[in-house]
Amino acid sequence: MPRRLCLLACLFFCTLVANAQTSTEKQIAVSLQFDYGNGFSKHYKTIRVSAGATALEAMQAMQKHPHKISYKTRGTGALTFIYEIDNVENQGSGKNWMYYVNGKRANVGVGAYQLKASDKIVWKYETFQ
Repeated sequence: MPRRLCLLACLFFCTLVANAQTSTEKQIAVSLQFDYGNGFSKHYKTIRVSAGATALEAMQAMQKHPHKISYKTRGTGALTFIYEIDNVENQGSGKNWMYYVNGKRANVGVGAYQLKASDKIVWKYETFQ
């Protein structure tokens, strides 16, 4: 019986180590920037998310940072819409928060955009043109 118990404990430990390594390997790093449109911006150089995470999940991961930025959403999943960041709300026909990935304005919602390692997400408070 002790031998079986030892074997089970070893199997359990090996499974824990394998799972820890797998979850570490599946992490990617992205950056987040918030440009307030008035010469001021805030940067997060490294936000860690799971491989295949969305831009929304990067925002959620940023909430774990000691200097997190609040934001408000409507909708869920792929249809999530962010309408306020850091107490700065969208104006509708005026300035609004729009996000860019690697310099290009995203053409899908924040809950649908799947990130790749080293992606640079920039939220800009600007008038849509």
